[in-house]
Amino acid sequence: MKRLMIFILFIFLIYIVYYDMNSGTIAINSPLAASDAPAVETISSESKPYTEKKISQGETVLTVVEQLHKQFPVPIDQIRKDFEKLNPSVKADTIQVGKTYKFPLYEKEVAS
Repeated sequence: MKRLMIFILFIFLIYIVYYDMNSGTIAINSPLAASDAPAVETISSESKPYTEKKISQGETVLTVVEQLHKQFPVPIDQIRKDFEKLNPSVKADTIQVGKTYKFPLYEKEVAS
Protein backbone atom coordinates (compact mmCIF):
# COMPACT_ATOMS: atom_id res chain seq x y z
CA MET A 1 0.00 0.00 0.00
CA LYS A 2 2.86 2.35 0.82
CA ARG A 3 4.46 1.78 -2.60
CA LEU A 4 1.15 2.48 -4.34
CA MET A 5 0.76 5.80 -2.51
CA ILE A 6 4.33 6.82 -3.40
CA PHE A 7 3.72 5.90 -7.05
CA ILE A 8 0.47 7.94 -7.16
CA LEU A 9 2.21 10.89 -5.51
CA PHE A 10 5.05 10.67 -8.05
CA ILE A 11 2.62 10.60 -11.00
CA PHE A 12 0.73 13.58 -9.53
CA LEU A 13 3.98 15.52 -9.12
CA ILE A 14 4.93 14.86 -12.75
CA TYR A 15 1.48 16.06 -13.87
CA ILE A 16 1.81 19.28 -11.83
CA VAL A 17 5.20 20.09 -13.37
CA TYR A 18 3.90 19.30 -16.87
CA TYR A 19 0.84 21.52 -16.38
CA ASP A 20 2.93 24.39 -14.98
CA MET A 21 5.33 24.31 -17.90
CA ASN A 22 2.57 24.26 -20.53
CA SER A 23 -0.06 26.62 -19.17
CA GLY A 24 0.87 27.62 -15.65
CA THR A 25 3.05 30.34 -14.24
CA ILE A 26 6.44 28.93 -15.16
CA ALA A 27 7.46 30.34 -18.54
CA ILE A 28 9.98 28.28 -20.48
CA ASN A 29 10.06 30.09 -23.83
CA SER A 30 9.10 33.57 -22.76
CA PRO A 31 10.51 36.65 -24.47
CA LEU A 32 12.14 39.03 -22.00
CA ALA A 33 11.90 42.18 -24.09
CA ALA A 34 8.68 44.17 -24.14
CA SER A 35 7.55 46.95 -26.41
CA ASP A 36 9.04 50.26 -25.25
CA ALA A 37 6.64 52.60 -27.04
CA PRO A 38 3.12 51.15 -26.94
CA ALA A 39 0.51 52.58 -29.29
CA VAL A 40 -2.47 54.36 -27.74
CA GLU A 41 -5.91 53.31 -28.96
CA THR A 42 -9.42 53.97 -27.74
CA ILE A 43 -12.36 51.77 -26.95
CA SER A 44 -15.34 52.70 -29.09
CA SER A 45 -18.05 51.77 -26.57
CA GLU A 46 -16.55 53.55 -23.55
CA SER A 47 -14.04 55.82 -25.31
CA LYS A 48 -11.48 55.17 -22.56
CA PRO A 49 -7.91 55.26 -23.81
CA TYR A 50 -5.74 52.20 -23.43
CA THR A 51 -2.44 50.82 -24.57
CA GLU A 52 -1.46 47.29 -25.49
CA LYS A 53 1.65 45.79 -23.92
CA LYS A 54 3.33 42.41 -24.09
CA ILE A 55 4.02 41.09 -20.60
CA SER A 56 7.61 40.38 -19.60
CA GLN A 57 8.66 38.07 -16.80
CA GLY A 58 8.05 39.57 -13.36
CA GLU A 59 5.49 42.16 -14.50
CA THR A 60 2.04 42.57 -12.99
CA VAL A 61 -0.88 44.80 -13.89
CA LEU A 62 0.17 47.26 -11.20
CA THR A 63 3.81 47.42 -12.29
CA VAL A 64 2.81 48.08 -15.91
CA VAL A 65 0.38 50.85 -14.92
CA GLU A 66 3.03 52.33 -12.64
CA GLN A 67 5.54 52.30 -15.53
CA LEU A 68 3.03 54.06 -17.78
CA HIS A 69 2.06 56.74 -15.26
CA LYS A 70 5.08 56.95 -12.89
CA GLN A 71 2.61 56.55 -10.00
CA PHE A 72 -0.87 55.16 -9.38
CA PRO A 73 -3.29 57.77 -10.78
CA VAL A 74 -6.38 56.06 -9.29
CA PRO A 75 -6.97 53.54 -6.50
CA ILE A 76 -5.57 50.05 -7.09
CA ASP A 77 -9.05 48.49 -7.07
CA GLN A 78 -10.09 50.84 -9.90
CA ILE A 79 -7.01 49.86 -11.93
CA ARG A 80 -7.96 46.19 -11.53
CA LYS A 81 -11.59 46.84 -12.57
CA ASP A 82 -10.52 48.89 -15.62
CA PHE A 83 -8.04 46.20 -16.69
CA GLU A 84 -10.71 43.51 -16.44
CA LYS A 85 -13.15 45.66 -18.49
CA LEU A 86 -10.56 46.03 -21.24
CA ASN A 87 -9.70 42.31 -21.12
CA PRO A 88 -13.05 40.62 -20.35
CA SER A 89 -11.78 37.03 -20.36
CA VAL A 90 -8.77 37.74 -18.09
CA LYS A 91 -8.51 38.37 -14.37
CA ALA A 92 -5.88 40.90 -13.28
CA ASP A 93 -4.00 38.33 -11.20
CA THR A 94 -3.83 35.69 -13.96
CA ILE A 95 -1.87 37.47 -16.69
CA GLN A 96 0.74 35.36 -18.46
CA VAL A 97 4.24 36.13 -19.69
CA GLY A 98 4.50 36.63 -23.45
CA LYS A 99 0.84 37.55 -24.00
CA THR A 100 -0.39 41.00 -24.99
CA TYR A 101 -3.01 42.76 -22.87
CA LYS A 102 -4.78 46.13 -22.91
CA PHE A 103 -3.89 48.47 -20.05
CA PRO A 104 -5.94 51.56 -19.13
CA LEU A 105 -4.51 55.03 -19.58
CA TYR A 106 -5.83 57.76 -17.33
CA GLU A 107 -6.57 61.37 -18.26
CA LYS A 108 -3.72 62.97 -16.32
CA GLU A 109 -1.17 61.01 -18.35
CA VAL A 110 -3.01 61.20 -21.70
CA ALA A 111 -3.30 65.02 -21.61
CA SER A 112 0.44 65.59 -21.13
